[in-house]
Amino acid sequence: MTGARFHEVDGRRDRIDGALLGCACGDALGVPYELDSAPLGPGEQPRMIGGGLGPYAPGEWSDDTQMAVVVAEVAAEQGLRTVPALDAVVEGWIGWLDSGASDVGSQTRQVLSRVAAEGSTRRWSSAASVSSALHRRTGRTAGNGSLMRTAPVALAFLDDPAMLTLAAGWLSEATHHDPLAGDACVLWCHAIRRAVLDGAMPDLAELVAELPVARRERWSAWIADAGRRPPCDFVPNGYVVTALQAAWSAIRHPLGDGPPLVASLNAAVHAGDDTDTVAAIAGSLLGAAHGASALPAEWLEVVHGWPGLRADDLRDLARRVALRGADDAATHRVPDELVEVAGHLVRRGLGEGHEFYVRGRPVPHGLSSEYVGLEQHDDGSYRVWYSGDRGTPRTYVQTTDWPVARERFVAEAISLARARNRRITIHDDPEDGRRWWQRG
Repeated sequence: MTGARFHEVDGRRDRIDGALLGCACGDALGVPYELDSAPLGPGEQPRMIGGGLGPYAPGEWSDDTQMAVVVAEVAAEQGLRTVPALDAVVEGWIGWLDSGASDVGSQTRQVLSRVAAEGSTRRWSSAASVSSALHRRTGRTAGNGSLMRTAPVALAFLDDPAMLTLAAGWLSEATHHDPLAGDACVLWCHAIRRAVLDGAMPDLAELVAELPVARRERWSAWIADAGRRPPCDFVPNGYVVTALQAAWSAIRHPLGDGPPLVASLNAAVHAGDDTDTVAAIAGSLLGAAHGASALPAEWLEVVHGWPGLRADDLRDLARRVALRGADDAATHRVPDELVEVAGHLVRRGLGEGHEFYVRGRPVPHGLSSEYVGLEQHDDGSYRVWYSGDRGTPRTYVQTTDWPVARERFVAEAISLARARNRRITIHDDPEDGRRWWQRG
């Protein structure tokens, strides 16, 4: 569903607004109390009084929302499906670091400063490499800095959960190489997506199915623990796992007699430590579930921040992100038979260490310098093609005969896989021993 109709379904526009405004309001509410910058009594309601580590003006958001705004601006203009778009996000973060950044996380600053110094035009790839090198050197790249800014990614893929998983991981990887940081972004993005679409708080435990099998059990245990214990039990919360736990615990254990969104943000700030980030993370999901209309008017009147935006600007930005995402999803929607062929390849061990694409969608894990593509044109014909390191496509076959296109695509995908990993084994259908792609 595209255009204005996308926003009119069952209050969805309000929840789209709420995801970004909830992040900003939670951020500004937590700013004054970060690392005990201001006292907050046991029964006291946090207020947007400014100060903090900035120091910030009353109602001003911090780096959490500042970085999210960069993501949202690129998503609204270009989407988040392409390498140039990812490059634009990193370029935007570098510009932010130079012009308006405040209270920047040490890991994020290290990565972005190094990328800027290197001067590569391939900003995202360069950032991911620097982040990877930092992880190899220190083993400590699982801070909460990628989770705090991830809300706009969910709005960009409301109609495309598979691509949402990829994009959330890519943007996390740009500064936070540790897979746990990517996992947290994937979990929270899928939770925001479900909240926007359903108008209810999702069960976070169910969404671990979006994560790699090897880490699902750990995440299930962490989420269950957060459901049992209060937010203050997850301090310090600069680590991405405890940050997510603190935010989820605040949602599950609201504090005070106010409306659910307000009471949960109250709990998030009272957790202590990195208060602006935990409240921003919680606020994005609370806003997606309850809508911007659940945010107090006095908060919306004063919330503001870099680069000179206020509440209405964030509303407009959130809607533009969702509209662009809906249009992109419609453009890149893959016919069922192409989804089926990709699924068969994944189940037979392809995907790690090389990639293949179906009509602009990478399957299943990230980006590669080489890939084979399969697309269906508007006239019903199919094209199988290759692109290498220099990005020059080469057409293998273009035909209206689906079995011919399917078999050639599979053969080329397997050939590419074996060229990159000679030990790979491609299994045929165990049911009858026939090659599935040679069936009519």
